[in-house]
Amino acid sequence: MRVRAGVGLGKVICLVAIWCAAFLSPQCNALSIRDALGAIESGDDDHAVGYAGEVSRYQIKKNIWRAYSSSSRFWDKNEAWRIAEQVLAVRVDAYRRHTGHAPGAFDIYVLWNAPGQFQRVGYQQKRISRVVAERATRFTNLVRRAESPTMVAANQKPEKGLLLADRGLPQFALAVNAMD
Repeated sequence: MRVRAGVGLGKVICLVAIWCAAFLSPQCNALSIRDALGAIESGDDDHAVGYAGEVSRYQIKKNIWRAYSSSSRFWDKNEAWRIAEQVLAVRVDAYRRHTGHAPGAFDIYVLWNAPGQFQRVGYQQKRISRVVAERATRFTNLVRRAESPTMVAANQKPEKGLLLADRGLPQFALAVNAMD
């Protein structure tokens, strides 16, 4: 078989691109922030109780839960998410006021898991604990799976941050995107 320059090479490149897309597409299903947070925090266990008494799939401290809800249905994933969304909106607002920009996926997880530590180090990713950074990296990989592998590996952020309204955070998205 003889490949003519231009025509044959174009077909080969096209076939390789189609093959790569077909091979990689099943691996490119990004999770919503809601789903990724539940997966990292508790393995999506609605009845999980943490070492410090955190409740729900999102591992919310009871005093924080009570500040946002009178419900004691800790196993209700929708109520838990409603509370988590409100808590994240407050934390993202503080982050934006300090940094002047929207948080990326890594920052969102640290704002959820270790907000005090993150604030004390001036919201600098390199200064947080290794354990929190490893979890934040796993979270980032879950929510950014649809982005190019080189972008994730280089820890690059999308131009305007994550499209949070499409990732399961409508109220949270308002807080994050308010300054854009």
